[in-house]
Amino acid sequence: MDTGQLVLIIVLAVVVIAAVIFAVVVGRRKKAEANHRRAEELREKAQEEAIDAHQAKADAAQAEANALQAEAEANRLRMDAERHAEKADEAHGRVEEHLRHAEKLDPNAAAARPADSGRASDRGNGAPDRGTGTPDRVEDVNRTHAADRADASDSSNLAEGERLTRDRSRRDGSTREDERNL
Repeated sequence: MDTGQLVLIIVLAVVVIAAVIFAVVVGRRKKAEANHRRAEELREKAQEEAIDAHQAKADAAQAEANALQAEAEANRLRMDAERHAEKADEAHGRVEEHLRHAEKLDPNAAAARPADSGRASDRGNGAPDRGTGTPDRVEDVNRTHAADRADASDSSNLAEGERLTRDRSRRDGSTREDERNL
């Protein structure tokens, strides 16, 4: 082989090696740029997801606050229902006490009158009639209607309180029956 061919082979080898090195460098740069773009996209996506996660956390905190407020309202309603029930019991006790006292004051009227007939039967049993007798009867009817309205209101409030307690118990994973069995 002569020197010209040897120089040509060496030059070609250097050119091929330089082309390979150039291709590797360019490929690495493109890969680094692609990785950089991909990393930027991932950072942007992570930032968006962080915002979404923060919003979801805020929504969860708001829902928890709403649940606590609803539970507080349910507790308030339950306490109101209990208070109304106590008032109704007290009123019923006072009515019973008044009736007992009235019977003590007028034992003849109590013996002659059936327990459920009230003052209306007094006129037919020889009791003295005070005029028409309607004011006493109207007063009895008014008291009865007022007591019925109070009882209906109290029972609806009590039923609502019990329903809310059952709902909360289910959410907590327990029931009133389970609590009684303990």
